[in-house]
Order: sequence, then structure tokens, then C-alpha cells
Amino acid sequence: MTQPPRRVALVLTLVALVLAVGGALSFRRFVSHSQRDPGFPYRDQATLEKVMQRARAAEAHGDRPGAIVAYRFVVAVGAGGDSTFARYVAAARAGLERVTPRPADTPPSPRR
Repeated sequence: MTQPPRRVALVLTLVALVLAVGGALSFRRFVSHSQRDPGFPYRDQATLEKVMQRARAAEAHGDRPGAIVAYRFVVAVGAGGDSTFARYVAAARAGLERVTPRPADTPPSPRR
């Protein structure tokens, strides 16, 4: 009579072990991908849109350093993605052109 509960316990233990190993392997793959591409976790439209809004707000309020950091973040993260992020990268580069100080004798960068 005690054999069926032991069998159930053994099966449940094996299932839990398989799930734990699978989760560990999946997490290891995620960490490895994140180390190769640090922008990977942030590369989605909602995040880039929020950062662009913060950059525009900082620029509008005269916070050049804050705008520069936000625009650089969007360029760095968005450049590693696909073409859906191209508009964010282009807008961030244009924002950087506006807020980055340039010596008086340096001509503006050519359009991309």
C-alpha cells in the first residue's frame, strides 16, 4: 500500500528536478546573451519611447547633460536592434546634434 505514494513522490521529485535544471539552463543562456549584448534587456519600443520622452523633456527644460545621457542610451541600445528601432536611433542622433556643444569652426555633420 505504501508503494503508490512513493512512486508519485518519485515522479514529482523527478519533474521538479527536470524543471529546475531547465530553468537554470535558460537563465544561464539569458545571462550569457546579456553579457554579449548589454542593451538586450532594454531593446523594446516601450523602453525606448520612455527614454526618448525623458530626453526631450530634459532638453526642453535646459538639462543638457540629462538629455545627452538619454539620447546616447537610445543610440547605443537601439543600434543593436532591428529596423523597427531605426526611427528612435535617428531621432536620438538628431537630438544629440542639437544638444552636443560643437566648436565654432567645426561644420555640422552630414545627414545620414
